[in-house]
Amino acid sequence: MSKQKKFYLLLLSTFLGLFCLNFKSTTVVARTSFTMGILENDKPYSYKNGQNWQGFSIELAHQLEEVTDTKINFQAYSSQEKMQIALKNGQIDFILGDKANFSKSYQSTKAFLYPKNILFTRQDAKTKKLDKMLHKKVGLLESGQQQALLKELDLKPVLFADPAELLAALEKSQISAGILSDYSYYALLKAEPTLAKAPVKATKAEENAVLHRISDPNVLASSLSLITHNHPKVNETLTKGINELRSTEKIAELSQKYFTKDLTLN
Repeated sequence: MSKQKKFYLLLLSTFLGLFCLNFKSTTVVARTSFTMGILENDKPYSYKNGQNWQGFSIELAHQLEEVTDTKINFQAYSSQEKMQIALKNGQIDFILGDKANFSKSYQSTKAFLYPKNILFTRQDAKTKKLDKMLHKKVGLLESGQQQALLKELDLKPVLFADPAELLAALEKSQISAGILSDYSYYALLKAEPTLAKAPVKATKAEENAVLHRISDPNVLASSLSLITHNHPKVNETLTKGINELRSTEKIAELSQKYFTKDLTLN
């Protein structure tokens, strides 16, 4: 073999070696990309601030990006039902939800957030005790996480798009009570103070519309975790990330920021 041919072969070998080294390096540092399902107008979890998403779920995802070296995109849905269908069909990789609402084919991280629930009715309601509501209809929001809890209490969940629709159904006795997270409940009372206390010169209708909170130890907190479907590797990555964020109190800090209390304690 001539010296010239040896030179070209050596040059080609060097080029191929550098190419493979560069390709390998690119493959190693490439970041995995996940898509998280979120809900539209679901304060304080996910909502638009101008053109940007904001909320507990959004910041949690950004912190997960840092500790797991992943890129997390968002896909918004108008209801829990639509989001869960997308999760089952593989259109998204994970959501924030209550594992009690899902079958065994779904995987989840360990629960890390425990928002409280409030069961309520109107002052003019015939029944104001939970033990008298067996098999009765109870309203919740389409964004709510209380379906499994209500079924466990032998109550019939009825979904509503917003609190106004739920209250209208309660007034017409189409449902016996409503259930909201305590955050949503107190946000409703803040927006409509007459639902908490009737005006000084209230009409009978205004007095009847005041909400009555039903106190019962069976109305427990929801247990929220990250839910995946037939994606053990995704669940493994998310579990490691959540465990790291829990150990550094990052989730507790986010809870204080968006709920003004630490909901990481069961």
